[in-house]
Amino acid sequence: MIRKSMLLLILLPIVFLNQTLFAGGGEKEFMPPSILPVVFLQGSDYEMGYQYGMQAGDYIQINKEEAWASALKRLTKEEVLKGLTINQYFIRTYTPENIEIMKGMADGCAAAGVDVSYVDIVLLNGTLPDPKTATYPKGADKDNLPPKKGCSVCSAWGTATKNRRLIGLDTLDGGGEAYYGVILVVFPETGNNYICGAQAGEIGDHFLMNNKGFFLGNSGGGGSPRPEDENYGIGWACSLPYIVRFADNAVQARDMIMKWTINLPENFFFVDVHGNAFVVEKTSALQAVRESGDFGERDFLYSTNNYLHEKMRLTKEGGFIDGHGGYGVYAAPRCQTFWDMLHNYHGQVDVEFMKMILRFPGNPPPYPPAEGWNAKICRPTNNWVSVLEPALGDTGIAHICTGPAGRVIHSSTNFFGNPMRSNYQYIDGTHTFFQLMLKDNPRAVTEQAKRDAKLGLAKAYKVFMQVTPMDAGYAVCKKMHDRANTEYYRGNLALNRASLAEGREAIKLFSRAATAYTRCQARAEELVEALVPPATSPSDLKLRPFGGEWGEWETRVGK
Repeated sequence: MIRKSMLLLILLPIVFLNQTLFAGGGEKEFMPPSILPVVFLQGSDYEMGYQYGMQAGDYIQINKEEAWASALKRLTKEEVLKGLTINQYFIRTYTPENIEIMKGMADGCAAAGVDVSYVDIVLLNGTLPDPKTATYPKGADKDNLPPKKGCSVCSAWGTATKNRRLIGLDTLDGGGEAYYGVILVVFPETGNNYICGAQAGEIGDHFLMNNKGFFLGNSGGGGSPRPEDENYGIGWACSLPYIVRFADNAVQARDMIMKWTINLPENFFFVDVHGNAFVVEKTSALQAVRESGDFGERDFLYSTNNYLHEKMRLTKEGGFIDGHGGYGVYAAPRCQTFWDMLHNYHGQVDVEFMKMILRFPGNPPPYPPAEGWNAKICRPTNNWVSVLEPALGDTGIAHICTGPAGRVIHSSTNFFGNPMRSNYQYIDGTHTFFQLMLKDNPRAVTEQAKRDAKLGLAKAYKVFMQVTPMDAGYAVCKKMHDRANTEYYRGNLALNRASLAEGREAIKLFSRAATAYTRCQARAEELVEALVPPATSPSDLKLRPFGGEWGEWETRVGK
């Protein structure tokens, strides 16, 4: 009885806290979301920003406070404000629509009773390079305020996938603490509909997918010994959502980013359903383009936190790691793992295979070795991970997991000595995926999420019925089943209210309903995977073993 009571006391407050995202009122204390909430935005640039601030203002305020605290540790307030003016100069030059979004966001936060200004929003969407080495761009001094990333990406298509359709994978990694993040589903008056992840207050971050069959991934390019590779320029939180909104394909995206000055070393990963695929390796001073086949890839590409193109070797110390690790030792094991997976299992890639990569390596002893693989794609600091199925029209699907999909319990330390300490940063997380289909409007997305939630509940019920009240763990499984059902009915309540509302209130309620349905999906899958463990290696998918003598491997596998 004590164990059951303690479980109830622990679970119910967390459920309450995670429902307060859209409640407004910045005086409350909030924990990071265990399952990322959905935020719909629709309309003009200003209107979308207003809806964003109105819905997610509490999280935006938390992120704003953290951003200021971090900035003021290394810069004076005057230096920060000058840097933000320069950020705005590049935003206005390259992505002018984002100015109105940021203005609307600040006003929406104010309407929600949250203390967030336009200047704060610019801070959340820009970066602040070292003013001692950065170059002040000509004309930026005429601006006023306001004016009048460790990640991994890959994709496979054509002969590399089972059904020859495009599948993308993206991870957004952090420093070991959970993000106050959201999933944005955006329906602008001009441009493409799209879905992306974001730290609340960012206009967008990766992953990103639009309704033209275009997938955009992003990963930092890693550090450089050259000061000129980091400078003032457009930041990812403004460039990425702008590109996915206004580029219909990978070629347009490539041409767009190559004309811009960026601030930090980045990899821009562009691929579409027409077979176009590029990685633009770029710093403030240098850029190069990779395509599938440049390093022996057959209908696949990957990028992590380093560079592979010979032109970019100036930005890294040391030589190229093996055949496919790239320049820069920190990220090389992830590049090699992508190569090993997509090359050796060519033609076997599907959604479940990509999810397996995001759980690999699985739990240690007796296999893989206790010190871990030299594979860092699945690691404790995954803030969110995704598998994307881009499509023309309204059938593209995003599979999203908050935090790492794999239950990583070992300290992943590679042989280059870079530690990645074990710590699961999410409170009450699930390690499971939910999915959203990028339909034509918020109602359609929400209703599809409801259908997917119902299917998830049926799947969970089927496995739960194999557990009897006499089995150990029955009470825990029942609680998981009940929580998933609770979210489903919470979604129904919000969906009905959204159907009776109009304007901003309807958008907010659709967001609340979609959030409940996706949480239902993730909770239902948590129960399923507790009883039927998911694939964490190719062998679990009935494929030949990873690291076997049958293949060619670059990743160390404990032999």
